[in-house]
Amino acid sequence: MSLDLSPRVRQVLANIELKLKQEQQVTRPAQQDTMQQLQSWCERHDVDTQGWFTARTVLFDIQVLQRIERTLSELNLTSLQVDLANTNRITQSDSGDGEHKTAGDTPMQYRVLMAQANCGAYFPEWVTQAPSQWVMDIDWRTLQLHEFSDLLIVENRDVFYEYFALHPQRYQLPERALNALVVYRGDGDESKGCKALREAWLASAKPLIYFGDYDSAGLNFAVNGGYTHIMLPMRELLLARANAISQDAKQIDLAASVSAFAQQLPGSDPLRELLLHNTLQQQGLRQQAFSGALQVLAIART
Repeated sequence: MSLDLSPRVRQVLANIELKLKQEQQVTRPAQQDTMQQLQSWCERHDVDTQGWFTARTVLFDIQVLQRIERTLSELNLTSLQVDLANTNRITQSDSGDGEHKTAGDTPMQYRVLMAQANCGAYFPEWVTQAPSQWVMDIDWRTLQLHEFSDLLIVENRDVFYEYFALHPQRYQLPERALNALVVYRGDGDESKGCKALREAWLASAKPLIYFGDYDSAGLNFAVNGGYTHIMLPMRELLLARANAISQDAKQIDLAASVSAFAQQLPGSDPLRELLLHNTLQQQGLRQQAFSGALQVLAIART
């Protein structure tokens, strides 16, 4: 058992402390898991439980909580007054010796990888060639989002790293894609910051562009992920180069969703043909193979 109280026990005690501001006593069933954990912790640290811990109930008052707080202080552990849910690991370390990895902000909670076109003349002497773009690991909350008219999210990391570097040798980006806030979507924990940024951006009602594989998985992300636009190669190149090898057979289950979305688009919508070509022909094109002029198409919703 840990020397510290678990985050769940801490949350229960914090709620009890709030109730004690209006009531003299608060009870909890003794058989609750959190109460059993608290009893074990008290026994380990010689906190007297007589009089407030019985076989059936646990009776809390201000004195009981003060006793627990005093023990936490003696052990140099975080006070119950600290809200672990709104702290990071460094703040936790400043408030005590305990560590609660499942509580509070994770290191990647708000961070994104952002690509920026070459934005300065200074390069350290150990850089042999000036990069065509900068990649910044940044807390998205520090960005002036109002400075950008569009947010563009890139599916694949290698394409993200070459987003500006290959332009215009490999493909030609439309103007709005050049001026957008460009971030990498990420996987697992790395995707948390991008998801939070995307939600904040959606609340602004500004254009959100998806730039990923032309396959059922990528298209499903685009049409069902709240995106307003998608960036793809021009129609002629896309239909000519799409192939069965680039369409993973495991994605067949996603085709129905993409096809259903396409069916509700008017026949004049250029995206309809491209969505149906993928789902009906089961042909795709990896983002790494995109070339030539790219276009940004609206994802219309009825």
